[in-house]
Amino acid sequence: MGRLLVLLFVYLGAYLVLRRLLPAVTRGWRHGVLVGLSVFAFAAWTVPAVTGYGLHHTPPLLVPVKLFAVVWSIAALMVMLMGPPFLILKLRRERRQQAAPPGVDLGRRDLLMKAGQAMPILAMGTSAVGVVNGSLGFTVREVEVKLRGLPAALDGFRIGQITDVHVGPFISPEYLRGAVEVMNTAGVDLQVMTGDLIDDVNQIDETMAALASTTARHGMLAVLGNHEHWRGLEEVLGGYAQLAERGAPVRLLVDETHVLEHGGQRVRVVGVDFPMSGPSRAGRDRRWQHSAEMAFKDGHPDDVVLCLSHHPDFFPYAAERGARLTLAGHTHGGQVAFLGVPLFGFAFKHMLGRYRFRDSHLYVSGGTGHWLPFRIGVPPEVTLLTLRSA
Repeated sequence: MGRLLVLLFVYLGAYLVLRRLLPAVTRGWRHGVLVGLSVFAFAAWTVPAVTGYGLHHTPPLLVPVKLFAVVWSIAALMVMLMGPPFLILKLRRERRQQAAPPGVDLGRRDLLMKAGQAMPILAMGTSAVGVVNGSLGFTVREVEVKLRGLPAALDGFRIGQITDVHVGPFISPEYLRGAVEVMNTAGVDLQVMTGDLIDDVNQIDETMAALASTTARHGMLAVLGNHEHWRGLEEVLGGYAQLAERGAPVRLLVDETHVLEHGGQRVRVVGVDFPMSGPSRAGRDRRWQHSAEMAFKDGHPDDVVLCLSHHPDFFPYAAERGARLTLAGHTHGGQVAFLGVPLFGFAFKHMLGRYRFRDSHLYVSGGTGHWLPFRIGVPPEVTLLTLRSA
């Protein structure tokens, strides 16, 4: 219900901006079209939330309806956020025009106003492009990581990473199965899932079955993200436990270690929980400190240590304890980037791609799925990483 109220606030805010910026849009037949489409989009969100129909599985006929609702909602948000500066310019222009002597050219201000009037069209177009890009499926990204002093047995060791799948209204278990199949076909040695697997726990059985389809030599290792904690931790833990009982090659790591042997070389994979101890930075750091102490407490000096963490900012804790490579997600790469630079790069210290601290490396995936299908410049990805000796 809270999300619907926020959405209603966004629609109302966009309407008020348009009413002041483009009065013609809120008159006559245009007003009817505007209100009608807004009601239609709002109903597309409300009906599944209230009745449950289409909430867990979207019938093919409803897919265009949901996508339109996303396009309309994102465009409304953009109008609401970008509109106020143009409204201020319009108000100042009107005041100066009233006070200006006859013959004064206000052409520049007219140009700014025309830009403001074009802003709703730009918002709708940008929203449509982003939703199309977010709905096209994932790309396969090859990444080579050169590690100093890597044992010869691990030169060429391949890891397939999926993360932030968000099985739910927009991502199906079949989509997840396709991502696992890509890693199977690539013949990676180890598959990892670095959190935010599922949003709709009603699809937990099909989701776990998709993970269990892994054929990697060393199976699949997974960690929890914030959405598992929010959407149904008990159900998710139960799903992983059932896989373990059936002997499926999938293991969940919660502040613990799994050791595998590859070509005679021990590889210690550390998986940490998401820091759900509170919103404060100090609380998060205390939770990460505890996770680091628990997960890294055992091991052999000759082990090559890999770390799985949903949140990329765990990287310093992992590097301090000898992790050569940390794999993470969580950020979705901001979902919007221009010329390879994330628009919201300020939101996270480690937003997207590769980072390094001394001999420790971090890779932050842009995410394999999404909870909202909107992406520009940051496509969903299945990552295939190859370890090489530097």
